[in-house]
Amino acid sequence: MRTRRHGGRRRGHASALLGTTLLGAAASLWSPRASADEGEAPLLVVLDETGESRDGRPVLTRHPAPEAATSVLTRGLAGALVRAYAMEQEYLRRAEQRAPEPAYILLSSRQGGFAREGFWLDDEDKPEAGYVDLHRDWPLTGKFGSVDQLFPHELTHVIRRQLAGELQDGGTNQVHALGVRTDRVVAFNEGFAEAVQALAVDHPDAAPSTAALAGDQARVERVERQLAAYRRELTARVALATRMRLGFLIWYSDAEDVLRYHAVKANAFARAPAIPERLLTADPYAAYLLESVLPGRPEDPLKSRSRMLASEGVISALMLRWLADEELGASRRGADFYARFGVTADQVTPLENALLKLFHALHEHKPRDLVALVDGYRALFPDEAPRVDALLRDVLGAPRGDAPPELWLANRAFKTGTTVFDQHRALPRVHTFDLNGASLVDLVGVPGVDIALARSIRAHAPYASLDELDRVPGLTGDQRDALRGLASELAALRAELEDEGEDAISIGVIITPFVWRALAALALAGALGTLITHLTRPQPRPPRATSRAGQLLRAAAVGFAAAFLGVFVGWAQPLAGAGSLLAVLVLAATPAAVWAGRRAGDIRYGLRVGLVWLLAALPAAALVSPW
Repeated sequence: MRTRRHGGRRRGHASALLGTTLLGAAASLWSPRASADEGEAPLLVVLDETGESRDGRPVLTRHPAPEAATSVLTRGLAGALVRAYAMEQEYLRRAEQRAPEPAYILLSSRQGGFAREGFWLDDEDKPEAGYVDLHRDWPLTGKFGSVDQLFPHELTHVIRRQLAGELQDGGTNQVHALGVRTDRVVAFNEGFAEAVQALAVDHPDAAPSTAALAGDQARVERVERQLAAYRRELTARVALATRMRLGFLIWYSDAEDVLRYHAVKANAFARAPAIPERLLTADPYAAYLLESVLPGRPEDPLKSRSRMLASEGVISALMLRWLADEELGASRRGADFYARFGVTADQVTPLENALLKLFHALHEHKPRDLVALVDGYRALFPDEAPRVDALLRDVLGAPRGDAPPELWLANRAFKTGTTVFDQHRALPRVHTFDLNGASLVDLVGVPGVDIALARSIRAHAPYASLDELDRVPGLTGDQRDALRGLASELAALRAELEDEGEDAISIGVIITPFVWRALAALALAGALGTLITHLTRPQPRPPRATSRAGQLLRAAAVGFAAAFLGVFVGWAQPLAGAGSLLAVLVLAATPAAVWAGRRAGDIRYGLRVGLVWLLAALPAAALVSPW
């Protein structure tokens, strides 16, 4: 039951930067540009599509104009990682007799960033060669999530796969995102790559426009406002057609890119955002979205160790500190260690030194998650164990220790969307969770489990097995059997997914409920606006004879015009209903009042006409406002 990655770019309280320690460490990350000496094979090759395939693999060609991409990707963090990739290729040549390859990037027509394997080039089959596939129109620099950050992210996936093998099944069926609790395997894979992505902004040789992102406080404040508004809408008692929910597909991708830097550096995803108790019982899915999208604040409690190990935002925070740590970067190994990579100790920078040691641990121990990586690293480099433990304490709140076992359950009574972008569950999924990493949301979604019992279950975790649920006070036999039954449901769910295979996520299906909700909001606001206009429309003096059909048409013209203006303005700005009414007042009610008053020669009549426009806009204002 492997987790599917959502199409498009694998996309708070975003706080201040880590401080002088990490910033000082970043100054030591510079490495020479990743370019080959004259006459040597290049370290980076830019590819283009041909539209053809052979033996199930794409036929690619060298890009006719690679200069723009190579000038960006052979400097900064990308350039350092390309150099480290060449060392990793030499390591694999010696360890596995694998033919070395340069780092490849394909500038393609496909939306989404991907780490891929296998292609044809110059009539040569390269079935095991890794490459990064990014969209050709994405900005190269100067934006959170630009190519100079996403290329290192995806190249890290290529490296991890080459050294440690394909991902094992981790248990979850949630599609990953920065704040989503998935499982330890997915979180480790994505968190490691996201750490490299964040590090690209801080690299001393980063493109100036990318380096400037670190100090762009306006972006941070905008995302904080967006997340605060999203929280208000999720926790409101009524929120029918609010802007952050209906506009989620538009704003969240960019917001998550900002969080991948600022919130990760603040380790904000190690803390659980506060969820109103009312929401847990009234709308567990809204509570799930809240805890899956929002980072925690400094005053929020730390998540459990198991939940942190399954949260890529937390793993990213740890690996970012690891790669930027001065002590680990400066700790050198013997000459034989560097000879495996075809270099000497004095030829590698602190960042490359940290990477090479992680590469060795990945290859030797094939870790599936962070716990296995730390155990393997400590075994290989025991003298560095105290510093690694200090990093674990800094991020996870405790030094190393055996992680509780994963006890995966499947709750068919609770469905989530296929991704956090699937806000309205157009593609529903059975909710799976690890009992030892469960949140209150996971547990209250189980039939028969209330908030008090959910707290008791969490308080007595971790559990070595489901049999230990016997020690939870207040848990009845039926409730215990129901929880145990969720393990059987997981096994059945795995079998179903094996039979069905993995379906690609349909963006069109996910978009459909957003469109229908928007249209329904417009139609309802227009119909109610028409009714209000018909009931409150003033009569001019002297009255003009108008048929009933004509009266209804005029009422509909006013009602739907006020509704469309009110709804669209409400979605376009953060004032919601107040902004809607203000826009209708300025753009429609006032001009209509002036025109009607002059035409009738009666100012009071004109004022009444203007008031009707405002009254007709009230349904639109109510629909776009959280209550």
